[in-house]
Amino acid sequence: MSTLFANAAAVTRSWYVMAQSRAVRPGTIRGFELGARRIAIYRDADHGLHAIDARCPHLGADLTQGSVEGEAIRCAFHRWKFGADGACVDAPGHDCPPVRRARVYPVLERWGCIWMFNGDVPLFELPAMDDEGPWRAFVLPPQQIRCHPHVVLANGLDISHYETLHGMRFSEPPSLTSDGRFEVSVQMRGRPVSRFWQIVSGTRRGDLVAGFTTIGSSLACVTVVAPIRFHVIFTGRPDREGRCITRTIFLVRRRPGPEWVRALAVMGMLLHDDRRVLDAIEFQPAFSDADAPLHAFARVVNSLGSW
Repeated sequence: MSTLFANAAAVTRSWYVMAQSRAVRPGTIRGFELGARRIAIYRDADHGLHAIDARCPHLGADLTQGSVEGEAIRCAFHRWKFGADGACVDAPGHDCPPVRRARVYPVLERWGCIWMFNGDVPLFELPAMDDEGPWRAFVLPPQQIRCHPHVVLANGLDISHYETLHGMRFSEPPSLTSDGRFEVSVQMRGRPVSRFWQIVSGTRRGDLVAGFTTIGSSLACVTVVAPIRFHVIFTGRPDREGRCITRTIFLVRRRPGPEWVRALAVMGMLLHDDRRVLDAIEFQPAFSDADAPLHAFARVVNSLGSW
């Protein structure tokens, strides 16, 4: 079995949040890092998004210093022009464009963010989140956590730590499910031991009912069913050192109300102390019998391949 899980030298094939949609305006190019690779993302005049390797396949100049022309991008160094498929379509000083091609990637917009798949064809789709909608998306500012993104996402599948770190008490054993390909899910029911957190989270008279699902290697979805219903999408993108750049997308009802505050409080309870532990962890995959969800996630990651 390949060892892609928590491997800082590899970037597994998955969907990654590169930026918020508003960061790339029509006619502009922005550069982003995905692992050790630099990616240029640009938007054409018709608002179409494109993602391409930022290194020009001629001599390696940074394409983010270039310009957008229609659906194409032109390098600032020798003015070579590359179409939406990455092929060179024009090169000053050449009767015919040289046979050069920059790698391009699938890209889409969802929940106010730009997502890129680092492969030729996406292996899976982003979650639909169309149950009982519509939802309003709030994208939190990016944060950097000093451990690998796989470890950050696997944290939500770590059943034991909800009790040992967060002070939760399960009212029934959590259940594990997996589609055998891309998703691993844990369903949980319980409430905090702390009376304070019971009051704040609305769980004094009823359980918190939630599910945590990892999809691929770079995103996870939390669906809280009770005491109120909302979704949170966690994403993790590796930087050059293999550390995690996180984006958290919060989905609540479109109409403002007290449930927004309650939803934030519930997530604050669930995430309490995680950052402190993850920033200092030196991960080793010494899984025990209680770590079946984490092990299942590692198997999914190892099956995805990398670029």
